[in-house]
Amino acid sequence: MHKTGVALVLLFALTLHLQAQSDVSKSRWKTKEIVIDGNYSEWQKPLNFYDDKSGLLFAICNDSHYLYLAFTVNDEMKMRKLMNAGWSVQLSSKEKNRKFNATLAFPGVKIAGTGIRRPSQQFEKKTAGNPMIKAYGSQLQSISAKGFLSEQVTLQLNDHKGIDIAVGADSTQFIVYEIAIPIKELMPESSVQLDELITLNVSVNALDRATSGGGRSGRGGSMSERGGVRQGGGMGGRSGGRMGGGRQDGGMNQERGTSENGYGEKFGLSEKVSFKQKFTLSSN
Repeated sequence: MHKTGVALVLLFALTLHLQAQSDVSKSRWKTKEIVIDGNYSEWQKPLNFYDDKSGLLFAICNDSHYLYLAFTVNDEMKMRKLMNAGWSVQLSSKEKNRKFNATLAFPGVKIAGTGIRRPSQQFEKKTAGNPMIKAYGSQLQSISAKGFLSEQVTLQLNDHKGIDIAVGADSTQFIVYEIAIPIKELMPESSVQLDELITLNVSVNALDRATSGGGRSGRGGSMSERGGVRQGGGMGGRSGGRMGGGRQDGGMNQERGTSENGYGEKFGLSEKVSFKQKFTLSSN
């Protein structure tokens, strides 16, 4: 009985360890030059992560000096939500002597043409996406920064010095965000080992109900933060196998949100959405 009990404890500990490891990915090593210009054609496709609630597809890679991030979306309404409501990218690590907690916050920008529309109108003019994205980029005056070693508090697009950020559009007229962060902005350069465990936390703000067409809120609010991040290929070549997940029912009021007032809530536009992805930096 004693040996059986010990074996069960060891098996349980091993199971917990494997579950924890299954949520950790590895940053891709940069194999070709990445130009931060809002055009992610040089990135390996498909982008290997997907979050269903926010609609964000993203990829992570690094070299010896930079951490690179690319984000896009697969849904026009969710793209408009990003623009109107704003969103943030947080990077943190608890590694000994390499701890950090840094955030980039993109403000919401209210521009003509970014209001949320009914599905029947959503894809009438696909080419309208590009001018809208250009207008958004021109009005995105600054990005807030916090927790970086240079102590920068505001950043500009296309600065090409230090933390570099660009916004553009892909071939399907969805927005693209490219970010390059010097690793020395996150931890002392002398401490970098390229095996650091980092947590990426992305949050998309809620749209106000006047913009999203939301009416009375239901119980579905907390569900929005349980979306699953998927990794790999699939979904039309842009996403893949689920890494984590949760319920996607969103509550009764969301199911009934077919009226004009309930439209925004049915699609989660008036809810804050967030997800996390753990990864380690790669040395090759």
